[in-house]
Amino acid sequence: MARRSGELKKRCWLAKQRLKMGYWESLRRDAERSENNDTDITHSIAVEYARRLNREAEIAAGRTTQTDERMYRKVCDMLDSSEVTLNPIGQLIEREVYDKLDPVGKQRYVLELSDKFRQLKERYYRERTGT
Repeated sequence: MARRSGELKKRCWLAKQRLKMGYWESLRRDAERSENNDTDITHSIAVEYARRLNREAEIAAGRTTQTDERMYRKVCDMLDSSEVTLNPIGQLIEREVYDKLDPVGKQRYVLELSDKFRQLKERYYRERTGT
């Protein structure tokens, strides 16, 4: 019984803090702003289209390869999902390539893959923030 009472007090305290900090008021303002401003949606669609064109231009210019783009899509899927990814490098490893390597080659492959993952993750956040 005391445990439930403690949990209730904690929830009440958190609700009071949200009221003090203006949490609900800011949510209401954000909702009104998004309802009144359809240009945000149009802008995000235009930005996504520009990103896709930029990626296609990079492929055409030879700066990236189809393999890199496939890997980038995997990284985007991992980062977009709501699940916590404990081993992203393990998910990116191409098993048919990895299994054919000797131990030194496997280490090199994992190190290169982790560097590529870091670059693609930076690209993902750069594209999402628009900088």
